Amino acid sequence: MDSQIFEAGRYLSYGFRCLLYMLPPKELALVDGDRVPNLIASHGIVMFFVLMGAEFVAGQFVQRKLYRFNDFLSCIASGTFQQLCIEWLHRVANPKSCYKMVNSLVSQNMVDVKKRPIFSWTCLMLGTDLAYYWAHRSLHVFHAGWASHSVHHSGEDYNLATALRQGALQNMMTWIFSLPLALCFPAESILIHSQLNTLYQFWVHTELCGRLGILEFVLNSPFHHRMHHRPPGNCNYAGVLIIWDRLFKTYKCETERLDYFGLAQPAGTFDALELNLQHWRKMGRFSVLRGGCFWNVLRTSLVIRAHHELGVAPWSLWEPFEEMKTGSSWSLPTSPTRPKYQGASMDWMGRAAAVGMFLGSFLCLRRADKSETLAQLSCCVGGGLMWTCALGKFLDTGAYDAACASRLLAAASLTAADIGFGAAAAK
Repeated sequence: MDSQIFEAGRYLSYGFRCLLYMLPPKELALVDGDRVPNLIASHGIVMFFVLMGAEFVAGQFVQRKLYRFNDFLSCIASGTFQQLCIEWLHRVANPKSCYKMVNSLVSQNMVDVKKRPIFSWTCLMLGTDLAYYWAHRSLHVFHAGWASHSVHHSGEDYNLATALRQGALQNMMTWIFSLPLALCFPAESILIHSQLNTLYQFWVHTELCGRLGILEFVLNSPFHHRMHHRPPGNCNYAGVLIIWDRLFKTYKCETERLDYFGLAQPAGTFDALELNLQHWRKMGRFSVLRGGCFWNVLRTSLVIRAHHELGVAPWSLWEPFEEMKTGSSWSLPTSPTRPKYQGASMDWMGRAAAVGMFLGSFLCLRRADKSETLAQLSCCVGGGLMWTCALGKFLDTGAYDAACASRLLAAASLTAADIGFGAAAAK
């Protein structure tokens, strides 16, 4: 029993260090041939639910309802939807192969990360975070980027579950910004740092944390990131280090606590598929009005939607943050600034059915990572996507209508086909 408690404590300790980017440099000094651990799958998912549970309990102590059932399930379903798409897309077009291709072109001039782990850790942490800043900024600036990223901003609650509300195609648009790092560092080291950069951003999605003093001159925190989720949200693009926003003039300071999050025009749905399609539809309608040809669609994708002044302001790194207009930065907002979308009202049986649909999608995701053939993977991914689509429809309407029933039937069929493929492979 004592050994199990010790192992659980060690697991949680390692998970916390992953979330805070605190793994030792030597552990992250990976080279060609080294296995890149999937930290999000091995530790991240468990830590997400542990911390969300802790946040929920903390909310009860401060008498604030931080979670709504429909919104919470929509967040984790959107994250599952994204990971299912990534599993399939990485099988047919894995960014790692592009990093490796660049590595092969400059193999003689790459940094030896094994001999220089501290230097490599510093460069890769800064380089990965700077690449993320520009990738994130581009997602807001261009309509094509916003179409994939707006899912993350659709949540009208601001809690740790919001961090899991992600767009399906977002990752396929952002990895390119870190490709120049492959000119100097092995693909394996870049990939592990990218995971840690993503994991760090989980904890900044909470209302329970106020200002943290001198740390916030350097590090991204909930105090900074809340402004990014307040409409229109075109500011504070930092991943780990807030210095990039202050340096490149995209920083806005939170001076009052407001329960005001989400899109400027609320999404009005909990359906992960609909959330991923909404802005593409808007772009399509705009293109049709301009003639509807392919070039108009492409032009709309590249139209700038958020304008930022180009320039560098190094002196701003030392400027103090603005004072709060009213109250303390740790004071929670008392009431929503605008009505929030509620979706369907459910009894305990409806909630149990919704949880079952999510578990169906999560099971497909866990099986997708172990799929041996493209056909089996496609069944896993297709089944998982159908489970999340059925869940979204159910969260919106609370009824087993024709659309929800057809999605459930497709999900069950594809899941059964995946299990059949797995059984055949086992024989």
